[in-house]
Amino acid sequence: MRAIENSYELQEDKSAHYLTFFFISKGFQHVVKVIQYSLVQELKGRNVYNLGFGDYDLENDIIVDSINSNNGDAYKVFNTVLSTIPLFFEKHYNDILMVQGSDGRPEFVEHCRLTCTKKCTVECKNHNRRINIYRGYVDKNYKKLRLDYHFLGGFKNEQRQTILEPYEPYKRYDSVFLFRKA
Repeated sequence: MRAIENSYELQEDKSAHYLTFFFISKGFQHVVKVIQYSLVQELKGRNVYNLGFGDYDLENDIIVDSINSNNGDAYKVFNTVLSTIPLFFEKHYNDILMVQGSDGRPEFVEHCRLTCTKKCTVECKNHNRRINIYRGYVDKNYKKLRLDYHFLGGFKNEQRQTILEPYEPYKRYDSVFLFRKA
């Protein structure tokens, strides 16, 4: 992943137990955002880290990943998140990065129906929206990205276990895994 243009300046939190970056989204208002890479498990001798992202709740020192700020700067925010992936791999060269959306959880649909203005009938239009954005970026840039990274697509089976397969562009996945080529 080459340098990403049109992104916000990052502040790395070097004291955290995780790899964490903060930035300020400057759209209709100023919103503090946080990107956090956290260890979730081991897979075939490699650590797997989750890419977490959301608004930063300063009062409670937590990431709020269940809201949309709608701050008018979505592309710049997305570019900023993407710009941290090479930084992650500089520190975690042999590890695996997992990307999935907080809107992919089973309870998301039930919660969304309570407050949704889209009035979805059969299928929730917001379900898996975040992973679809990441997948769209990978699909669009797959030829370039695969020069530096291996990709796996993940989907949940009936027991809610993640099944991995070689990534196929334009196929629907619940999660995307990537790691550097040796």
